[in-house]
Amino acid sequence: MTKKRFLLAAAAGLVVVSGCSSAGLKAGSANDSKQRTVKVMFAESPSQKVNNGSPIQNEIARLMNIRLEYEPIAASNYGEKKKILLATGHLPDIVQIEKQDVNDFASSGVFLPLMDYMNRGLMPNFKKQWDALPDLKRLTVDGELYGFPAIARNEAKNGFGPVIRTDLLEKHHIPLPRSFDELLTALGKLKQLYPDSVPWPIRKGTSQLLAAAAYMMGSGYNVSGGMYFDKDVEGGKFVYGPATPAFKQVLAYFQKAYSMGVLDPDYPVTTQQQWTEKLTGGKSFFFLDNSGFGLNFTRDLRKSVPEGTFQVMPIPAYKPGSARAQLYPTTFSGKMFAVSSKAKDPEALVKLIDWMYSEQGSNLMNFGVEGVHYTLDDKGQPQLKKSYVDRFVRAQPTPYYALYSDLGCCQLSFTPWYSNTMSQFQIEKMTGNWDALNEQYWQIVASDPAYGEQVMEPPLTKQEAARVQEINNRLNFILNPEYDKFMMGLKPIGEYDAVIASVREQGAGELESIYNSAMSRMIR
Repeated sequence: MTKKRFLLAAAAGLVVVSGCSSAGLKAGSANDSKQRTVKVMFAESPSQKVNNGSPIQNEIARLMNIRLEYEPIAASNYGEKKKILLATGHLPDIVQIEKQDVNDFASSGVFLPLMDYMNRGLMPNFKKQWDALPDLKRLTVDGELYGFPAIARNEAKNGFGPVIRTDLLEKHHIPLPRSFDELLTALGKLKQLYPDSVPWPIRKGTSQLLAAAAYMMGSGYNVSGGMYFDKDVEGGKFVYGPATPAFKQVLAYFQKAYSMGVLDPDYPVTTQQQWTEKLTGGKSFFFLDNSGFGLNFTRDLRKSVPEGTFQVMPIPAYKPGSARAQLYPTTFSGKMFAVSSKAKDPEALVKLIDWMYSEQGSNLMNFGVEGVHYTLDDKGQPQLKKSYVDRFVRAQPTPYYALYSDLGCCQLSFTPWYSNTMSQFQIEKMTGNWDALNEQYWQIVASDPAYGEQVMEPPLTKQEAARVQEINNRLNFILNPEYDKFMMGLKPIGEYDAVIASVREQGAGELESIYNSAMSRMIR
């Protein structure tokens, strides 16, 4: 977007400069007042390092007189750091949160309520998303919205999926597994053939493994607790996964995988970097996680193993005739950006974030400066400039992550209406990294009927949210130390029945009632 077009948009109310000064909306006045610094805290992915002073930050400073100062926290520590700040109320101006944080902390007054700003017409761009996506109302507590949801833009379907070394299956005449039992058999054969291998490594510990795998195996789990929506239980209802016999079977499966030497013995403590090195270094052959990693892993693996190939599999059946998986949300990503209730001039921050939901704002936040980093095609859609993309052809960890880091853009940055696959596809095609493997990958995912959309949690009242937090804290305290004991075989799986009884007595059933009642109330 040219400066002239931007200022015309500003005059229409799409942008705000520091302090909401009306003079700041006039051409040529961006430097007439003192520049405001706005601090933004969010999780930093190891794949995309934060580049403070990025072209996007500089352009916002030039056009709006607002300097965004990013305060990245390593993703592995973000949850703990965030909860400490939320509990003490010492927040930066804007902070990345999730729905559970809203449930847990909205009543404390730490977040700026947003509905009044929207009702007063100060959030016109977000209001379009709100009206077009009814599920966003599920993010409220007592009808109040406390954070701007990160919403995907033109996202291709994708999700947690099983990825395996198909070259090794072919080399050793091992059939492609069609069920989880067959998967364990195949990985067991590879362990026998390669005794020093760890066929199935994990990143980010036990919660990540269970969140990725439990639903596919007939139960369910999420990283903040055990509650999930199960389409196959009584026509569809919320279930507390760890308090069910189905979850016991998930733990039994991993206990067997661990005893066979298939599951990495270091799975509870393996970092993402170690996980990547095991897979790309030829020590590991399978993962169940973000399946798109397999495309990059293949390229790195082929530096030492020319025929090496990681490819996503159709979702294996957890019982005869039953296979299921959940797509990543193609609208709401799961994270939100909340404004601190103590921030100075909150209206300016609300208008700033609202502008990021406009097409002009989203173009800047995802593709950089028009004419410098991208141009618009004949349909008005942004297309990255090849001269810019070519700078990252050999960049690590991948050309697209390196470009995102340079720009300060897209899903893993402070980007409320974000691009992910839309820009990734452009970059991979321009850099020559789009090949038959990519085509096959996206075709497998798109054509697999096992994938289904996730069901978002229903909106709760403040009283319900407080009770949910209380019960979740109690149950997590009971359950978190138990999972590894069963998975590692330190406890016989039969003893998990006592755990089920205990957590149901301690509130799992009440949690299910709260969520299902809230769902019924919402759809009435």
